[in-house]
Amino acid sequence: MNATTTPSDVVLGSNTLSAGTGPSFAAALCGFLSTTVATTMVMFLLSSV
Repeated sequence: MNATTTPSDVVLGSNTLSAGTGPSFAAALCGFLSTTVATTMVMFLLSSV
């Protein structure tokens, strides 16, 4: 990184990096949360019977 790099270049680079790795992480997080919620629902339903 040279001295002429502006903060906007650094922010743009980090946004590009997060956009590249973002969707897969978001999908994994969404899948994990939905699985956790579904499992919790089933446990509550089974415990109430």
